[in-house]
Amino acid sequence: MVTIPTLSQLYNDVLNDLQSQYNVTIPVFGKVFLRAIASVKAAKLKLFYLGLANVQKNIWPDTADSVSIGGTLERFGLIKIKRNPFNAVSAQYTIKVTGSAGAVIPGYGKTQFLSDAASLNPNMLFTLDSPYTCTGSNDFITIRALTPGTVSALNINDTLTATAPIINVTQTGNKVTAQVVQPLDAETLDAYRATVLYAFQSTPQGGAASDYRIWAGEVQGVAKVYPYATSGQPDEIDLYIESDIADSTDGHGTPSGAMIFNVSAKIEGLGITPGLRPLGVFLVNYLPVTPYAVNVNITGATPPFTSQQKTAITTAITSWINTVRPFVAGADILVNKNDVIDLNNLILQTLTAVPGSTFGAITFTVNGIAYSTYKFLNGYIPYLNQVTFI
Repeated sequence: MVTIPTLSQLYNDVLNDLQSQYNVTIPVFGKVFLRAIASVKAAKLKLFYLGLANVQKNIWPDTADSVSIGGTLERFGLIKIKRNPFNAVSAQYTIKVTGSAGAVIPGYGKTQFLSDAASLNPNMLFTLDSPYTCTGSNDFITIRALTPGTVSALNINDTLTATAPIINVTQTGNKVTAQVVQPLDAETLDAYRATVLYAFQSTPQGGAASDYRIWAGEVQGVAKVYPYATSGQPDEIDLYIESDIADSTDGHGTPSGAMIFNVSAKIEGLGITPGLRPLGVFLVNYLPVTPYAVNVNITGATPPFTSQQKTAITTAITSWINTVRPFVAGADILVNKNDVIDLNNLILQTLTAVPGSTFGAITFTVNGIAYSTYKFLNGYIPYLNQVTFI
């Protein structure tokens, strides 16, 4: 990238050029015309540098501006993966209501419900899109969140209260019985950029491992997939699906059943949509990843770590462990291989967070079992459960 000089540097360069050109020393004080000329020229040059840098950064998708600035990144995305970043999806839930036979619950936004204080996300508004006439028993309606994304997510058995009285219908205690549409957060620009870059780096090959990554990337909420040949079964694939953290069921990357179905529908084809599964692959097993808890113990620090240092170490180890993922030879780049947790890596993260620190030892466990090195394979992914300082 072009190095952009400061305005002061440009001003001094122009001023020196003028002094050399006219063989004079321009005074610092007073109304000096040439200093004014130098300031104007420096400002123009600064604009030229900024314009050049903007053009240069938008030549490639890894540095291109997003839509909020110019939309070049989205143009790359539309060309390569044929879509813009995913928008947030509003949750929809089935709730049980109690009303007299013939009572009408108005639709088209005229009736709204507020999630109660004990719900997963209290004080979120939901609306009824179509009117409903009660039968007097076992009445259920489908409501939609007015705020898209997981911020409006509810659990089964959470309750809501109508924001205004409805004739012959109980206003409170409307219980969630089922999720109709899973709430999904908007795709971050970092995630979108990573998907676009992967599509540029991975040439479609009609069913190679990289193709499964590209196909699954068209399903909202999917962070990554890990395709492997099924052990002992010819022409069969195990496809492990990892969700974005925000859209996962456990906060560790486990996808919902709906997300797994959407990936299978994308690859197998749904209705009139043609499938993508290669003819030579007889079966694809669509499986969730399995998060493994990692606990780290750091002993004998001298002097003992302060609370700020403990936070810095925990943050560093968490960030690094979140990058450790199974390596798929046909889909991943070898230079980016990072599928092992070992003591050396944990020591490095600790010393990076607190340079010069001294401590006795670092140990770690994966799912409760102690290791000195652990390699993650198939659909097993790590998450940091806790760092303990002893």
